[in-house]
Amino acid sequence: MTPTILTLTVALLLPGEPPSKNKYADRLPHPFAPSLPQLTDEEEEQIDGVIERFIQQDIGKLRGAEAKRAVKEFNQLGPESIPAMIRGMNRAAHIESSCPAVLIAKKLATMLRASTDPELLEFARENIGAGVTRSRHLAVLKELRVACMIRKNQVAKQPAVLRTSPGPPTLRTMTTKELAEALGKERGPRLKMIIAQLERRNGDDAIAALGSAAASFAETELKEYARRALERNLSRLGSAALKEKLKDDSAEVRAAAARVVGSKKLRFGDELIALLSDENVDVREAARAALVKLSGGTDFGPDVEANAAQRAEAVKKWKAWWKKQAGR
Repeated sequence: MTPTILTLTVALLLPGEPPSKNKYADRLPHPFAPSLPQLTDEEEEQIDGVIERFIQQDIGKLRGAEAKRAVKEFNQLGPESIPAMIRGMNRAAHIESSCPAVLIAKKLATMLRASTDPELLEFARENIGAGVTRSRHLAVLKELRVACMIRKNQVAKQPAVLRTSPGPPTLRTMTTKELAEALGKERGPRLKMIIAQLERRNGDDAIAALGSAAASFAETELKEYARRALERNLSRLGSAALKEKLKDDSAEVRAAAARVVGSKKLRFGDELIALLSDENVDVREAARAALVKLSGGTDFGPDVEANAAQRAEAVKKWKAWWKKQAGR
């Protein structure tokens, strides 16, 4: 075991001080980790920004006062930032020439060692290193996952009175089918928690439920929340499975799959071009946006208001472009 890994493991397994009260005390619990508050999308984005600026300063892209401010803001992050820190560490793990991933891992280890929340520790174990297949930091990520498991076992041996309250007990124990049925019955904040739980589930049933939610909600905020959850769920799929979702019966799933393909810049040109003739305008727009990303900015349309003839012309241009790419 390397000195860095040993430091992380020991830091996580040593007893930690309980987290202090903070401004999030009156929030609903996080659906995956009851000891953490459920943040708004805006708050999650702000924390993601803090972590990204910390990464940028560590690799030398921020200097002077901006770099100092980035470090200060990162050091001030509390336990509520753990999910965002895991995301940031996974991103940083792809940066081979620097060590922001290790620095974030050290802070994570310090936070997790104070936790008596088994669901948080399991959430961390499942998500640390998600999507990271090749990296010089794989050993660090692996050891941190193992340490989470060991810490969770330690917590399980503690008297029940010392453990964190598990929060709403039903969501984790409900089947995916039951969660899908609950989407049509629940209202208010709990509805978002159900969507978040479905986001975490694997399988076609969870994807179908999220697609149905995104299609059926009239409220714009809930619709967008379900769409983002669907995209995050689809982003965990392998390339072959994601390609199949471009042909899904649900227009919401097809559109979400196209957006994920675009964000990953997967070379599914034929499949995306086929979607330009889709009967659903959102699917057509998602496919067009994905092709624009794949092409590096080239845009042959079609426009939202394009008629059948104009869409056919756009498809023709995209096919010609894609044929040229085959020779590169």
